[in-house]
Amino acid sequence: MKLANNLIKKFSRKNVITLSILLILIIWINHLLSSALNYNNLDLDENVSNHFINKFKMVETNIHGNTAWTLLGDRLEKFPNSLRSEVMNPVMEINSIGDEKWIIKAKHALDPDSLFKSIYLTDDVEFNKYSENKTNEVNIITTEAVIYPDTEIIETTKFAVITTPDSKTSGDGVIADMKNGQIKILSNAKRLSYTGEQSQQLEGDRMLYDLTKKTWILLKKENQDDKVKIKERVKTILKTKKSEVK
Repeated sequence: MKLANNLIKKFSRKNVITLSILLILIIWINHLLSSALNYNNLDLDENVSNHFINKFKMVETNIHGNTAWTLLGDRLEKFPNSLRSEVMNPVMEINSIGDEKWIIKAKHALDPDSLFKSIYLTDDVEFNKYSENKTNEVNIITTEAVIYPDTEIIETTKFAVITTPDSKTSGDGVIADMKNGQIKILSNAKRLSYTGEQSQQLEGDRMLYDLTKKTWILLKKENQDDKVKIKERVKTILKTKKSEVK
């Protein structure tokens, strides 16, 4: 009887140890699973990227399966608790009508929802339009701009310089419609054209350049709120980056 009791005690002690080990393992596994599931809920710094890709290339196709645009960059960053993404040294190539192309460069790009429907460009922003035979027809330089790849619209309220083969035109605020081949200066337009040794200067409040006709025309001064609308759209984009909202 005493031997039986000793055996029961040893068996019970062994079971307790085994159950304790199992319990510890279960708690540890549960902790690992919980940590993995709750990773995205951690209190991370929203101004520090938690996902990134170096030297990337993105390609967007249209409904016909043709390449609509490509985007290259040195670094693509995503941020916690935010839909936004940012690109360092972006280079975007948009295929326009036929073999015509627009190539856009900047130091930095911000996409508020990572859908690449509207892209806010800053620092050394440059747009070049190339014809079907790869001739550089238009060059636009400014400090910041928003590009809408789907509609092929570029807009800015900042000072910009527009260079064509026979002229250099500057002004405050630009809306470039790449599909329809029109570039509009919103205010303080100044144009210097040159043919051989002759030059001609033209000034006006607003001007429009027709890429098909390759001509500039003066527009009537009117009560227009293009700049106000552009500023509001930029504010909406910058709401995704609290530190830059003014």
